[in-house]
Amino acid sequence: MAQPLLQLQKRTMALAGLVMMIYLIFHMITNLSFFTESIFNRFYDWYSHGFVRWPLLVVVIVALFIHVKAAVRIRKVNARARTVDYKKQDKFKIPASLVTVSIVFLLIFIVVHIFQILLFDDNNLYEEVVTLFQSHWMVLFYLAGLFVLTMHLQHSLANVLQTLGKSTATYSTLVWTGTLLLTTGFASVPVYIYVVMS
Repeated sequence: MAQPLLQLQKRTMALAGLVMMIYLIFHMITNLSFFTESIFNRFYDWYSHGFVRWPLLVVVIVALFIHVKAAVRIRKVNARARTVDYKKQDKFKIPASLVTVSIVFLLIFIVVHIFQILLFDDNNLYEEVVTLFQSHWMVLFYLAGLFVLTMHLQHSLANVLQTLGKSTATYSTLVWTGTLLLTTGFASVPVYIYVVMS
């Protein structure tokens, strides 16, 4: 793959990732409405029965497909081009196989989550969410998915900032803070349900 085409793939992957990041922020904020049942029910009643849910879901799925496709192409090119590993400045190196497994798990987590939402009874959504996260297996699965998502977002955002020449400790702290706030927001609902409502 020629260098300009590789750069195009990277930009495409980053743009698709940005679309999904915006959706994640929106999804996390709306999830936090769970702590006020009436607001949660009103919002998701509008969201589920209005002209928002399906177009938004299509946009997210298309962005996910583009992101994954570009990532696979870039990884293949990098694997062919790299005959010798880069010199590491630190002694900690995550094996490539573990990175692959974590990305596959994250993709499975996203697909399972989408299907769970689609199978929920829209007229009884609050109770559906409560029932789902009263299972310790579902809470563990969800938290594991969020852990991998945290690592993926931190790595991806750090790479984007480095490409833009923003690789200082301040930016690194901002990336970690933003990522942890996002995933903590997601984790708060299942943890609360399991610990308080079970």
